[in-house]
Amino acid sequence: MSGGNQWSGSSIPAIPEYGLPRAAPSAGYNAGFGQEGGVWRDGDTLVLLKTARLPDRCIKCGLPTNGSHLRKKLAWHHPALVLLVLAGVLIYLIVALIVRKTAVVEISLCEDHIRKHRIAVAGTWLTFLLGIVFMVIAISAESLGTAGFGMLLLFASAIGAATWARVVQVKKIDDYYIWLRGADESFLALLPSVYENR
Repeated sequence: MSGGNQWSGSSIPAIPEYGLPRAAPSAGYNAGFGQEGGVWRDGDTLVLLKTARLPDRCIKCGLPTNGSHLRKKLAWHHPALVLLVLAGVLIYLIVALIVRKTAVVEISLCEDHIRKHRIAVAGTWLTFLLGIVFMVIAISAESLGTAGFGMLLLFASAIGAATWARVVQVKKIDDYYIWLRGADESFLALLPSVYENR
């Protein structure tokens, strides 16, 4: 990605430690991969500016993607907010929606991993819908066994959505940076370390 206002490799804003405050990048900063910067690794964590573009390599296997990608909208809030559930689920949902940080990322994926992701998503949705069907049948038939099986399917769909169908795990999002887990080591090995810019 190119832009009229680019930083040289030595002037890319330093990545902060997880959770620590830091100054925002200058207005108009347009980051990309390679000489333009904006993408780093921190151990097994992928770190990138919200404006950065990932390299044209599959995040799951490191193979060239030839422009293939998956557009994902990500959201994050501080994990401590979950404690608000004790005050009520509705209160937690309202506060989480207000304070959450979001980002849209084009995740580089090869055609094979995009296909696997779509199968996982379809399987998760099918399991969820079957769970709903069995719950409806259980209500009409007053069958505890059928209700239990329906609940099991709903639980399995939630587990599938959180694991099998998930491409990346959001570790943190702030106003400018995104921290992601789930990238393969072969992909992370292509990236400079965050500590090279400190």
